[in-house]
Amino acid sequence: MPISITGKHIEVGDSLKDFINQELRQLVSHYMGDILEAHVTVSKEHATKERFVFKTDISVHITRNFVVHCHGHDEDAYRSVTIALQKLESRIKKYKTRLRDRKRHRDMDHEEIPVQQYVLQAAEEDTGEDTPLIIAEMASQIHHLSVGEAVMRMDLSEAPVVMFRNAANGELNVVYKRHDGHIGWIDPTKKV
Repeated sequence: MPISITGKHIEVGDSLKDFINQELRQLVSHYMGDILEAHVTVSKEHATKERFVFKTDISVHITRNFVVHCHGHDEDAYRSVTIALQKLESRIKKYKTRLRDRKRHRDMDHEEIPVQQYVLQAAEEDTGEDTPLIIAEMASQIHHLSVGEAVMRMDLSEAPVVMFRNAANGELNVVYKRHDGHIGWIDPTKKV
């Protein structure tokens, strides 16, 4: 399993790299066995004018189309890595059985919907400074999933929204995180 470790606004030393490699390999081998790859980014950010906070982002590619993402923040770089690894471990534990089933069935049905990178300009009547730009970021793969699998994928990837083709009826559906902490589900085939 190749592990890519990079720093953003920080030089990641050999000691921290060895710590990340050892802890991540141990965690992944214990719960998942073999995976494709992992990416770890450690960055240094301003918390206040006098203080810095380290942020660790970990992305583990379990299969070609499935990524588990987590992050941790702390004033100590090692502690931020540990927090991120604890989140990764709790997510893997929560969905352990489903993730193993997914690894065995690598040939998941999905279709890729191309999305061009572009910026949509605000309409002429909506040109205030607080008007955000609308940016299309990348191509997305739309998987055939059950609603539970879509919620699992959203939770593991820390995505706010997941669009999927419902395995029950073949229609496009969306699950999303609501402001109250619950999960919303949009199924356009349901009649009100």
